[in-house]
Amino acid sequence: MLTEQTNSELGRHLLTIRGVQFIFGAQGDPFAMILRAGDDDPLGHGARARELGLHESSIGAWVTADRELGARILGDARFSPRHAEEGPQHHPGVDVWDNPLLCHVVPLDDAHLNLDPSAYRKLAEAAAPLLSAEALGARLPEIEAACRETLTATGERFDLYRDFAVPAALRAVADVLGLPAGTRERLAELHAGLATALDAGHCPQQLGTARALLTAVTDLSAELTGLVDAGRATGLAALSGASPQDAVAIGTLAVVVGVEVTATAVCNAVEVLLNHPGQWERIGQNPELAGAAVREALRLAPPLRFESRIARERIKLDGKTVEEGRRVVVLVDAANRDPESFADPDAFVPDRADGDRSLTFLGGPAAPVTEALVRVQSEAAVRVLAELRPGLRTGAEVLHRMRSAVLRGVLRFPVA
Repeated sequence: MLTEQTNSELGRHLLTIRGVQFIFGAQGDPFAMILRAGDDDPLGHGARARELGLHESSIGAWVTADRELGARILGDARFSPRHAEEGPQHHPGVDVWDNPLLCHVVPLDDAHLNLDPSAYRKLAEAAAPLLSAEALGARLPEIEAACRETLTATGERFDLYRDFAVPAALRAVADVLGLPAGTRERLAELHAGLATALDAGHCPQQLGTARALLTAVTDLSAELTGLVDAGRATGLAALSGASPQDAVAIGTLAVVVGVEVTATAVCNAVEVLLNHPGQWERIGQNPELAGAAVREALRLAPPLRFESRIARERIKLDGKTVEEGRRVVVLVDAANRDPESFADPDAFVPDRADGDRSLTFLGGPAAPVTEALVRVQSEAAVRVLAELRPGLRTGAEVLHRMRSAVLRGVLRFPVA
């Protein structure tokens, strides 16, 4: 296990994969450039990948930016987030120059981010009383209240990510799960480590960041296990159809995905809306339009920029053979701008007829569990922001985290 490796061993593992990504990126491989996460032109790399069609990246993955092919892959149960082999999903000690296994960079099994599609469907069914669209719709007033109270605590100038999106999502998720006060305080502490979870499986983090993530995942799992065993997480305790292990998995996904992906989605949606004159004021005057506007904004700027799957058998795709065990990547942000599938694909059109063709999944492979949670929170947050801050403007450049290839996570988003 990587958690048992010394800092020297873990650091060497991370640096080796990082080096491979940089070398092949320097040779022009678009997916390697995306994984390097070192520039501000991710869409340019996606456009280049679209020109190449389904192609084999130098770093051991088949890559597509085609919307139709991407939809087939993401809807095919023969593609899974995990390898067929049992045990932890990571590859320490593999000679990546000889066998470029650059997926599952660190073990995130305790975060439940590498389950089979059937396992996510089972968890979604068990979680329905808490996390279905219907259940969350009934809680919408309390979710909006969490957004309002969080926003009220800010001043005229604040950081959209740090001061609003994250604390509002933390509170809403804690309310849904029925977490006690002490755990709510603990979640705020754990979030700094957990925020990199969706990136760290694909893009090697710095040693200290990787250690903080692994520790935070372990601590969250232990915290939720204790609460579930004691019946002290009232929302999870009410899931009569879930085993204790499933309840912990549901709670973990709600925290790991439901907070950071929501916060990223809120920031992405607000940035897109503010960049299109009149759209912010339009939502403020007509709150019922927030849902369609957020969905269109997240087509253009999805919180998860690509989806990664493993072929569980030998599969033919567009005349090419993907061998069992090979990684297949769908570049969602590029596929969502595929001119073969979307009319005027780069335009913001909230009522577009082809909007339902977006590949944006709010939670990646865990979307069956987390999709409604992220969507309801994101739309509520934007609706409340537009109502209470109709004159909202960006205060300075939005800064993004280093090594955030999947989320392009926000580091700073000053608004006024």
